[in-house]
Amino acid sequence: MSLLSGGVAVVTGAGSGLGREYAIALAARGVRVVVNDVSVSVVGEQTTDQSADDVVADITARGGVAVANHASVADWEGAESIIRDAIRHFGGLDIVINNAGINRPSSLVELSEQDVDAQLSVHLKGTLAVSHFAAAYWNDVGFQPNRAIVNTTSAVGLHPTAGGGVYGAAKSAIAALTVSHAQELAKLGVRVNAIAPCARTRMVIASPNVLALMPEAEGFDRHDPSHVTPLVLYLASEVCRFTGRVFAIEGPDVAIYRPFGVEQHWSTQEFWTPESLAQALSAVAEQSTTEAFFPGGVVQHRTPPSRTLRALDH
Repeated sequence: MSLLSGGVAVVTGAGSGLGREYAIALAARGVRVVVNDVSVSVVGEQTTDQSADDVVADITARGGVAVANHASVADWEGAESIIRDAIRHFGGLDIVINNAGINRPSSLVELSEQDVDAQLSVHLKGTLAVSHFAAAYWNDVGFQPNRAIVNTTSAVGLHPTAGGGVYGAAKSAIAALTVSHAQELAKLGVRVNAIAPCARTRMVIASPNVLALMPEAEGFDRHDPSHVTPLVLYLASEVCRFTGRVFAIEGPDVAIYRPFGVEQHWSTQEFWTPESLAQALSAVAEQSTTEAFFPGGVVQHRTPPSRTLRALDH
């Protein structure tokens, strides 16, 4: 039996971009796929985005097996329908790829409630909801090996930057969920990992500042979305050895993240005071420095030094 063959997967946000690549690649390896992408009707024009159906048609034409689901992952019942479709059509579920996402860039000063609600609903609630209904089904069935959830985080969530805002916060939360869910679901035979892809997707194209970091190139294009697919296939497959880990990928470069850890530790036999804390921390560097996997490769990422704040103190 070939890698992944005979399994059942759901891929959210699979109507285009990375999700489409994942769905087609899974189907090509004999996986039966629920292709999820929300249908968007334009008021007054009666037009509907049926991109999930187009991907299913493409998979079918290639000899694969897939069905479309048009629910929003941000809707609790919609998320349940995605998992229910896998069970109803294919008799089970082995793989969940939480890929659906949106981006509404906004500074903290200009942020609206709609920006917050939309991004947290799709990224954070959507990942939680789909994972919840998958986990509930697996819990009813009982332990089986080689189940997998692959979540989608982002470099902006793993290395927060100015302007990352709600999108970065949601993606950071997804990384935390990945570690938590990996611990919880191990008893059901479920691996839970996350990826931070650097690829020229539809969201990137709609964000000029991000697109500038991923220019199109002649010949080998390191930001082509197809480069991400092998990592997703590996994490979804029975040969994957990892759970609770976060990976990054950009073209030929793959990285694995180290979880948060304590940099330094102090202890006292007395109550701390502001003065004693100031003394204890006086020799610590103001900036924390980490290796960050941003577009272009690994770079040194630092927090702002306090002199930046002092320079603005009038």
